[in-house]
Amino acid sequence: MRKLGTRNTWKRIGMVASIATLPLALASPAWAVVKYSYITGGVAGFNSHYVTDDGGTGPNKVDFTGCHTGSGVTKSVTVQLRRAVIGPDTGFDTKTYTACFNGGTSSGEWGAGSKGHDYYFRITKVGGSSVVGPTISVDETRMSF
Repeated sequence: MRKLGTRNTWKRIGMVASIATLPLALASPAWAVVKYSYITGGVAGFNSHYVTDDGGTGPNKVDFTGCHTGSGVTKSVTVQLRRAVIGPDTGFDTKTYTACFNGGTSSGEWGAGSKGHDYYFRITKVGGSSVVGPTISVDETRMSF
């Protein structure tokens, strides 16, 4: 027995989903992928989740907003963008963030990535130290490709 309306219902759901995502696509044409998260108690060596580059036209970018460290720790964090590959991952140059400690947003930009590759950022230093110990919390991290 055939279920009535099933095929048309799925067509309508797909159409509504397409229309609902249209403003998001028009709002940020430069970056095809944007991933938001946060960090609580991160240390040197902390790795973010992977994000797959789907070929956006903007540069690979990592933003931190609202950074906090323990007392007595220099207000800086060093970030490196990395690409996951078979074998040792490829690391790009590092960026030192300080503006996020003063109510602003710190940003690091790297050139455009490769479509289909997974990227993540690594915290290489907290307060100038690459030794695991000083911690950092970040209210909002944003990776865009």
